[in-house]
Amino acid sequence: MSDAVAIGTQLLAARERLGLSLPEVAASLHVDVAVIESLEAGRFFALGAPVFARGYLRHYAELLGEPLDDVTGRYHTLREAASSPDITAVPYLPPPPPPRARWPLVLLAIVLVLAVLIWWAMGVKRA
Repeated sequence: MSDAVAIGTQLLAARERLGLSLPEVAASLHVDVAVIESLEAGRFFALGAPVFARGYLRHYAELLGEPLDDVTGRYHTLREAASSPDITAVPYLPPPPPPRARWPLVLLAIVLVLAVLIWWAMGVKRA
């Protein structure tokens, strides 16, 4: 069992021990029932940023009378384990080569425009 599921199971057991229903707990905490379900299932990622999950956990643990240090400490350990890897260990990749020069195309476009203008100007003089 993962730490996230263990935290959720602890909260679920405490809620059931107190005889509280999901809607009662949600109303007490002023959150949706889905938030409580996510906490009890250990789906903390569904709650948004870690700061929100930590706040929901803290308030829920306080409501149930669970030790805050235990719940938030395990969540902190869980967050550290899931943190981003050390990017200094990533090998250096050289930057991609610069894009090819486009000046030949620009030059060709200018020559074509000039040729069309000269052709048009020569055709206008005949008329």
